[in-house]
Amino acid sequence: MYRRHLLGAAALVLARPALAQDLSGRTVRLIVPFAAGASTDTIARMFSGKLAEALGASVVVENRAGAGGLIAAQTVARAAPDGTTLLWSGQTAITLAVMGRDPGYDILRDFTPIATIVDNPALLGVRPAAPWRDIGALLAAARNAPAGGLRYGSGGIGTVAHLAGAALLKSVNAEGTHVPYRGANQATLAVETGEVDFAFAISNIVIPRMQQGAVRVLLSTGARRIPALPDVPTMVETVSGGVVVTSSASIVGPANMSPALVERIHAAVNRVVNEDSALRETLTREGGDISLSPTPAAYAASWADEVNRQKRLVEISGARVE
Repeated sequence: MYRRHLLGAAALVLARPALAQDLSGRTVRLIVPFAAGASTDTIARMFSGKLAEALGASVVVENRAGAGGLIAAQTVARAAPDGTTLLWSGQTAITLAVMGRDPGYDILRDFTPIATIVDNPALLGVRPAAPWRDIGALLAAARNAPAGGLRYGSGGIGTVAHLAGAALLKSVNAEGTHVPYRGANQATLAVETGEVDFAFAISNIVIPRMQQGAVRVLLSTGARRIPALPDVPTMVETVSGGVVVTSSASIVGPANMSPALVERIHAAVNRVVNEDSALRETLTREGGDISLSPTPAAYAASWADEVNRQKRLVEISGARVE
Protein backbone atom coordinates (compact mmCIF):
# COMPACT_ATOMS: atom_id res chain seq x y z
CA MET A 1 0.00 0.00 0.00
CA TYR A 2 2.80 2.38 0.91
CA ARG A 3 6.56 2.16 0.72
CA ARG A 4 8.69 2.50 3.77
CA HIS A 5 9.36 6.05 4.95
CA LEU A 6 12.57 7.17 6.54
CA LEU A 7 12.94 7.36 10.29
CA GLY A 8 13.84 11.01 10.04
CA ALA A 9 10.34 11.88 8.88
CA ALA A 10 8.81 10.00 11.80
CA ALA A 11 11.14 11.71 14.22
CA LEU A 12 10.09 15.13 12.95
CA VAL A 13 6.47 14.21 13.51
CA LEU A 14 7.22 13.07 17.04
CA ALA A 15 8.90 16.36 17.78
CA ARG A 16 5.93 18.55 16.95
CA PRO A 17 4.51 20.50 19.92
CA ALA A 18 1.00 19.45 18.89
CA LEU A 19 1.78 15.98 20.16
CA ALA A 20 1.64 16.93 23.81
CA GLN A 21 -1.33 14.62 24.20
CA ASP A 22 0.02 11.12 24.76
CA LEU A 23 -0.59 7.79 26.44
CA SER A 24 2.30 7.84 28.88
CA GLY A 25 1.69 5.63 31.88
CA ARG A 26 -1.64 4.35 30.57
CA THR A 27 -2.67 0.83 29.55
CA VAL A 28 -3.54 0.37 25.88
CA ARG A 29 -5.51 -2.69 24.78
CA LEU A 30 -4.47 -3.96 21.36
CA ILE A 31 -7.45 -6.04 20.22
CA VAL A 32 -6.37 -8.92 17.97
CA PRO A 33 -9.11 -10.68 15.94
CA PHE A 34 -7.23 -13.98 16.00
CA ALA A 35 -6.73 -16.76 18.51
CA ALA A 36 -3.77 -16.68 20.90
CA GLY A 37 -0.79 -18.56 19.56
CA ALA A 38 -1.57 -17.90 15.90
CA SER A 39 1.30 -16.60 13.80
CA THR A 40 -0.42 -13.23 13.38
CA ASP A 41 -0.99 -13.06 17.12
CA THR A 42 2.71 -13.74 17.73
CA ILE A 43 3.67 -10.82 15.48
CA ALA A 44 1.12 -8.56 17.16
CA ARG A 45 2.63 -9.43 20.55
CA MET A 46 6.14 -8.75 19.32
CA PHE A 47 5.01 -5.43 17.90
CA SER A 48 3.06 -4.47 21.02
CA GLY A 49 6.18 -4.58 23.15
CA LYS A 50 8.00 -2.21 20.81
CA LEU A 51 4.99 0.08 20.57
CA ALA A 52 4.75 0.24 24.35
CA GLU A 53 8.31 1.55 24.51
CA ALA A 54 7.64 4.15 21.82
CA LEU A 55 4.46 5.38 23.51
CA GLY A 56 5.69 5.13 27.09
CA ALA A 57 2.58 3.08 27.81
CA SER A 58 1.68 -0.48 28.70
CA VAL A 59 0.31 -2.23 25.59
CA VAL A 60 -1.62 -5.41 26.32
CA VAL A 61 -2.70 -7.79 23.57
CA GLU A 62 -6.29 -8.95 24.00
CA ASN A 63 -7.46 -11.77 21.75
CA ARG A 64 -11.06 -11.51 20.54
CA ALA A 65 -11.22 -14.32 18.00
CA GLY A 66 -14.40 -15.58 16.45
CA ALA A 67 -17.02 -14.61 13.87
CA GLY A 68 -14.29 -13.85 11.35
CA GLY A 69 -13.05 -10.88 13.38
CA LEU A 70 -16.47 -9.36 14.08
CA ILE A 71 -16.14 -9.54 17.87
CA ALA A 72 -12.84 -7.66 17.78
CA ALA A 73 -14.15 -5.02 15.37
CA GLN A 74 -17.26 -4.37 17.45
CA THR A 75 -15.17 -4.07 20.61
CA VAL A 76 -13.11 -1.26 19.13
CA ALA A 77 -16.01 0.47 17.37
CA ARG A 78 -17.79 0.79 20.73
CA ALA A 79 -14.73 1.88 22.74
CA ALA A 80 -13.98 5.35 24.07
CA PRO A 81 -11.89 7.47 21.64
CA ASP A 82 -9.07 7.96 24.13
CA GLY A 83 -6.48 5.76 22.41
CA THR A 84 -6.59 3.00 25.01
CA THR A 85 -8.43 0.54 22.75
CA LEU A 86 -6.93 -0.16 19.33
CA LEU A 87 -7.60 -2.78 16.67
CA TRP A 88 -4.84 -4.84 15.08
CA SER A 89 -5.51 -5.69 11.42
CA GLY A 90 -8.34 -3.29 10.71
CA GLN A 91 -8.91 -4.79 7.28
CA THR A 92 -11.00 -7.53 8.88
CA ALA A 93 -13.51 -4.87 9.92
CA ILE A 94 -13.80 -3.70 6.31
CA THR A 95 -14.36 -7.17 4.91
CA LEU A 96 -17.09 -7.94 7.40
CA ALA A 97 -18.84 -4.66 6.64
CA VAL A 98 -19.20 -5.43 2.94
CA MET A 99 -20.33 -9.06 3.23
CA GLY A 100 -24.07 -8.42 3.13
CA ARG A 101 -25.09 -8.43 6.79
CA ASP A 102 -25.11 -5.51 9.24
CA PRO A 103 -21.97 -5.94 11.39
CA GLY A 104 -23.21 -3.55 14.06
CA TYR A 105 -21.01 -0.63 13.00
CA ASP A 106 -20.58 1.78 10.11
CA ILE A 107 -17.22 1.08 8.51
CA LEU A 108 -16.65 4.69 7.42
CA ARG A 109 -18.02 6.46 10.51
CA ASP A 110 -17.15 4.25 13.49
CA PHE A 111 -13.38 3.86 13.10
CA THR A 112 -10.27 6.04 12.97
CA PRO A 113 -7.58 4.66 10.62
CA ILE A 114 -4.20 5.32 12.26
CA ALA A 115 -1.32 3.42 10.63
CA THR A 116 -0.50 0.56 8.27
CA ILE A 117 2.42 -1.78 8.86
CA VAL A 118 2.68 -4.74 6.47
CA ASP A 119 0.68 -6.48 3.73
CA ASN A 120 0.63 -10.29 3.45
CA PRO A 121 -0.81 -12.29 0.55
CA ALA A 122 -2.89 -15.39 1.11
CA LEU A 123 -1.45 -18.72 0.01
CA LEU A 124 -3.37 -21.76 -1.19
CA GLY A 125 -2.18 -24.91 0.54
CA VAL A 126 -2.92 -28.59 -0.02
CA ARG A 127 -1.70 -31.63 1.89
CA PRO A 128 1.59 -33.04 0.52
CA ALA A 129 -0.10 -36.29 -0.53
CA ALA A 130 -2.81 -34.50 -2.54
CA PRO A 131 -2.98 -35.58 -6.19
CA TRP A 132 -2.72 -32.02 -7.54
CA ARG A 133 0.89 -31.13 -8.25
CA ASP A 134 0.13 -27.63 -9.50
CA ILE A 135 -2.71 -25.10 -9.49
CA GLY A 136 -3.84 -26.11 -12.98
CA ALA A 137 -4.51 -29.66 -11.81
CA LEU A 138 -6.42 -28.44 -8.76
CA LEU A 139 -8.62 -26.13 -10.84
CA ALA A 140 -9.33 -28.93 -13.32
CA ALA A 141 -10.41 -31.13 -10.42
CA ALA A 142 -12.61 -28.33 -9.11
CA ARG A 143 -14.36 -27.94 -12.46
CA ASN A 144 -14.97 -31.68 -12.74
CA ALA A 145 -15.97 -32.31 -9.13
CA PRO A 146 -19.47 -33.64 -8.34
CA ALA A 147 -22.21 -31.43 -6.87
CA GLY A 148 -20.88 -29.35 -4.00
CA GLY A 149 -17.41 -29.25 -5.49
CA LEU A 150 -14.17 -29.37 -3.57
CA ARG A 151 -14.17 -28.43 0.11
CA TYR A 152 -12.08 -25.37 0.94
CA GLY A 153 -11.28 -23.97 4.35
CA SER A 154 -10.67 -20.50 5.70
CA GLY A 155 -10.18 -18.79 9.04
CA GLY A 156 -13.79 -17.61 9.07
CA ILE A 157 -16.63 -16.17 7.04
CA GLY A 158 -15.67 -12.90 5.39
CA THR A 159 -11.93 -13.31 5.89
CA VAL A 160 -9.42 -12.64 3.15
CA ALA A 161 -9.02 -16.42 2.79
CA HIS A 162 -12.77 -16.91 2.30
CA LEU A 163 -12.96 -14.26 -0.41
CA ALA A 164 -9.85 -15.59 -2.14
CA GLY A 165 -11.23 -19.12 -2.28
CA ALA A 166 -14.63 -18.02 -3.54
CA ALA A 167 -13.11 -15.70 -6.15
CA LEU A 168 -10.74 -18.41 -7.42
CA LEU A 169 -13.49 -20.99 -7.89
CA LYS A 170 -15.82 -18.49 -9.53
CA SER A 171 -13.07 -17.50 -11.97
CA VAL A 172 -13.09 -21.04 -13.39
CA ASN A 173 -16.88 -21.55 -13.08
CA ALA A 174 -16.45 -24.22 -10.42
CA GLU A 175 -18.52 -24.93 -7.33
CA GLY A 176 -17.04 -25.38 -3.89
CA THR A 177 -18.11 -25.90 -0.32
CA HIS A 178 -16.74 -23.31 2.08
CA VAL A 179 -15.80 -24.65 5.52
CA PRO A 180 -15.06 -21.79 7.96
CA TYR A 181 -12.88 -22.40 11.00
CA ARG A 182 -12.08 -20.41 14.11
CA GLY A 183 -8.83 -19.06 12.78
CA ALA A 184 -6.36 -19.74 9.98
CA ASN A 185 -4.31 -22.21 12.00
CA GLN A 186 -7.33 -24.48 12.32
CA ALA A 187 -8.06 -24.15 8.60
CA THR A 188 -4.47 -25.08 7.77
CA LEU A 189 -4.65 -28.06 10.11
CA ALA A 190 -7.82 -29.17 8.31
CA VAL A 191 -5.80 -29.30 5.08
CA GLU A 192 -3.10 -31.37 6.75
CA THR A 193 -5.63 -33.90 8.05
CA GLY A 194 -7.60 -34.07 4.80
CA GLU A 195 -10.75 -32.57 6.29
CA VAL A 196 -10.78 -30.06 3.42
CA ASP A 197 -9.21 -30.27 -0.03
CA PHE A 198 -7.46 -26.93 0.15
CA ALA A 199 -7.39 -23.75 2.17
CA PHE A 200 -6.19 -20.21 1.81
CA ALA A 201 -4.39 -18.64 4.74
CA ILE A 202 -2.09 -15.65 5.17
CA SER A 203 1.52 -16.26 4.14
CA ASN A 204 3.01 -15.92 7.62
CA ILE A 205 0.85 -18.84 8.72
CA VAL A 206 1.31 -21.08 5.69
CA ILE A 207 5.04 -20.70 5.03
CA PRO A 208 6.20 -22.12 8.39
CA ARG A 209 3.90 -25.14 7.86
CA MET A 210 5.25 -25.54 4.33
CA GLN A 211 8.82 -25.46 5.65
CA GLN A 212 7.90 -28.25 8.05
CA GLY A 213 6.57 -30.33 5.17
CA ALA A 214 2.96 -30.19 6.39
CA VAL A 215 1.47 -28.43 3.35
CA ARG A 216 2.31 -27.78 -0.28
CA VAL A 217 1.70 -24.29 -1.68
CA LEU A 218 0.14 -23.94 -5.14
CA LEU A 219 -0.92 -20.29 -5.42
CA SER A 220 -0.43 -16.79 -4.00
CA THR A 221 -2.88 -13.89 -4.02
CA GLY A 222 -0.17 -11.22 -4.02
CA ALA A 223 0.44 -8.67 -6.75
CA ARG A 224 3.73 -10.40 -7.53
CA ARG A 225 5.44 -13.66 -6.66
CA ILE A 226 6.95 -13.98 -3.20
CA PRO A 227 10.77 -14.00 -3.34
CA ALA A 228 10.88 -16.99 -0.98
CA LEU A 229 8.50 -18.91 -3.30
CA PRO A 230 9.60 -17.96 -6.83
CA ASP A 231 7.91 -20.99 -8.42
CA VAL A 232 4.49 -20.32 -6.89
CA PRO A 233 2.30 -18.34 -9.32
CA THR A 234 -0.11 -15.57 -8.39
CA MET A 235 -3.85 -15.69 -8.97
CA VAL A 236 -3.56 -12.74 -11.36
CA GLU A 237 -1.24 -14.64 -13.68
CA THR A 238 -3.13 -17.94 -13.34
CA VAL A 239 -6.79 -17.22 -14.09
CA SER A 240 -8.69 -14.71 -16.17
CA GLY A 241 -9.99 -11.98 -13.90
CA GLY A 242 -7.70 -13.05 -11.08
CA VAL A 243 -7.58 -10.67 -8.14
CA VAL A 244 -5.00 -9.41 -5.67
CA VAL A 245 -6.04 -10.21 -2.11
CA THR A 246 -3.83 -9.26 0.82
CA SER A 247 -4.23 -8.93 4.56
CA SER A 248 -2.93 -5.70 6.03
CA ALA A 249 -1.56 -5.53 9.53
CA SER A 250 -2.59 -2.09 10.69
CA ILE A 251 -3.66 -0.05 13.70
CA VAL A 252 -7.21 1.33 13.85
CA GLY A 253 -9.03 3.10 16.66
CA PRO A 254 -12.63 4.07 17.41
CA ALA A 255 -14.19 7.14 15.83
CA ASN A 256 -13.63 10.68 17.12
CA MET A 257 -10.05 10.29 18.32
CA SER A 258 -8.23 13.60 18.52
CA PRO A 259 -5.91 14.36 15.57
CA ALA A 260 -2.98 14.91 17.95
CA LEU A 261 -3.45 11.49 19.53
CA VAL A 262 -3.81 9.80 16.15
CA GLU A 263 -0.64 11.45 14.90
CA ARG A 264 1.20 10.44 18.05
CA ILE A 265 0.33 6.76 17.63
CA HIS A 266 0.99 6.85 13.88
CA ALA A 267 4.44 8.33 14.38
CA ALA A 268 5.23 5.76 17.08
CA VAL A 269 4.26 2.90 14.75
CA ASN A 270 6.47 4.19 11.94
CA ARG A 271 9.31 4.80 14.35
CA VAL A 272 9.14 1.23 15.67
CA VAL A 273 9.25 -0.34 12.22
CA ASN A 274 11.94 1.98 10.87
CA GLU A 275 14.24 1.52 13.85
CA ASP A 276 13.87 -2.22 14.46
CA SER A 277 15.61 -4.28 11.77
CA ALA A 278 14.79 -7.55 13.55
CA LEU A 279 11.10 -6.70 13.47
CA ARG A 280 11.27 -5.80 9.77
CA GLU A 281 13.00 -9.11 9.04
CA THR A 282 10.29 -10.98 10.92
CA LEU A 283 7.56 -9.17 9.00
CA THR A 284 9.09 -9.84 5.57
CA ARG A 285 10.67 -13.29 5.76
CA GLU A 286 7.30 -15.04 5.50
CA GLY A 287 5.92 -13.11 2.53
CA GLY A 288 5.14 -9.73 4.07
CA ASP A 289 5.60 -6.41 2.29
CA ILE A 290 6.34 -3.43 4.58
CA SER A 291 3.71 -0.77 3.85
CA LEU A 292 3.99 2.14 6.28
CA SER A 293 1.43 4.86 5.69
CA PRO A 294 3.16 8.26 5.32
CA THR A 295 0.47 10.08 7.33
CA PRO A 296 -2.77 9.22 9.13
CA ALA A 297 -4.63 11.16 6.43
CA ALA A 298 -3.11 8.96 3.76
CA TYR A 299 -4.31 5.85 5.56
CA ALA A 300 -7.76 7.38 6.05
CA ALA A 301 -8.00 7.96 2.30
CA SER A 302 -6.83 4.44 1.49
CA TRP A 303 -9.29 3.08 4.08
CA ALA A 304 -12.18 4.45 2.03
CA ASP A 305 -10.59 3.10 -1.16
CA GLU A 306 -10.21 -0.31 0.45
CA VAL A 307 -13.90 -0.36 1.37
CA ASN A 308 -14.76 0.10 -2.30
CA ARG A 309 -12.17 -2.48 -3.39
CA GLN A 310 -13.53 -5.03 -0.93
CA LYS A 311 -17.06 -4.42 -2.17
CA ARG A 312 -15.90 -5.21 -5.68
CA LEU A 313 -14.11 -8.33 -4.45
CA VAL A 314 -17.28 -9.57 -2.73
CA GLU A 315 -19.20 -9.00 -5.97
CA ILE A 316 -16.57 -10.92 -7.95
CA SER A 317 -16.38 -13.81 -5.48
CA GLY A 318 -20.09 -14.03 -4.79
CA ALA A 319 -19.23 -14.64 -1.13
CA ARG A 320 -21.84 -13.78 1.47
CA VAL A 321 -22.36 -14.21 5.19
CA GLU A 322 -24.02 -17.60 5.53
